[in-house]
Amino acid sequence: MPDVSVVIPTTGRPSVAEAVRSVRAQRAVSVRVVVVCDLADVPATVRELRGEVDEVVCTGGGRRGSYARNLGVAHAAPGSHVAFLDDDDAWLPGKLAAQVPVLERLAAEGWRPVVSSRIVQRKAGGEPLPTAAPATLIADGALPEDYLFRRRRLGIGRQSLPTSTLLTTGELAAACRWDETLPRHQDWDWLVRVARLPGARITQVPEATAVYTVGSPGSISAGADWRTSWAWARRWEGVWARETFADFIAAQTLRYALQARDWEGVREMVRAIRRNSTPSMPNAALAALGMVPRATLERVAMRRSRTAADVAVPRQPDGSH
Repeated sequence: MPDVSVVIPTTGRPSVAEAVRSVRAQRAVSVRVVVVCDLADVPATVRELRGEVDEVVCTGGGRRGSYARNLGVAHAAPGSHVAFLDDDDAWLPGKLAAQVPVLERLAAEGWRPVVSSRIVQRKAGGEPLPTAAPATLIADGALPEDYLFRRRRLGIGRQSLPTSTLLTTGELAAACRWDETLPRHQDWDWLVRVARLPGARITQVPEATAVYTVGSPGSISAGADWRTSWAWARRWEGVWARETFADFIAAQTLRYALQARDWEGVREMVRAIRRNSTPSMPNAALAALGMVPRATLERVAMRRSRTAADVAVPRQPDGSH
């Protein structure tokens, strides 16, 4: 059976147990579970998983997700593939069975592949939504920034390559380290840099293979920190296509500046957009939604997804599908 080392960074959240057990439930592969605690000592939530985890390492605390993932890759089994899973997400049982054959076929053809997939989403503590996302998959040869940020869809169907779906070869995982200086956009940064390596190819299988949690306590992505996003984006101005850069600034940093009611930041982001290109209509609409609280937007998106699923799969009078 193929060997896959699974790197799970954690700060000790109770949800790490579900993450680990979802890896152990995988079919047709041999897994090695490496839990990396971004703490000085192993927390009780991880100690309770003795017998289900192959190796536990600690970062010393406060080193963040990229450092933890790099440390986990260093502890992967020699010659194994490498997959990443966040401690508040979980895999569906057929995750690796769907992705590993694609990874190995592309590697045999001479590519350095990264394989992602669709996901189902849930609010922290809630049940997964029935609608898989994203609505469209990355096209062959497309750059990840163009796929992720250009003409970004509204709602939960927007383009995505979530960390917890990523599977790659051990060689590529070691060759492209995660940027340990970044407090935010670590996954996007890794994908953008991977895509620029010789022979790299990013693809997605159409199946949903992971349950992605929205709004976990302490989640970095839940904050409206436009300055951190802007500091990262500035690295890529002049590298990305102008239209892609303008769309990212509109939908991400300008929206965050509006959420924070930071008018100086709003003016700076408008100047950055003008230096590049006119944002697409979907991304301009996302920027305007910065005036609406994030929690409200998430509730509306979840409600729309449930409504769409109920229309697509009518319920019988007894409540069954």
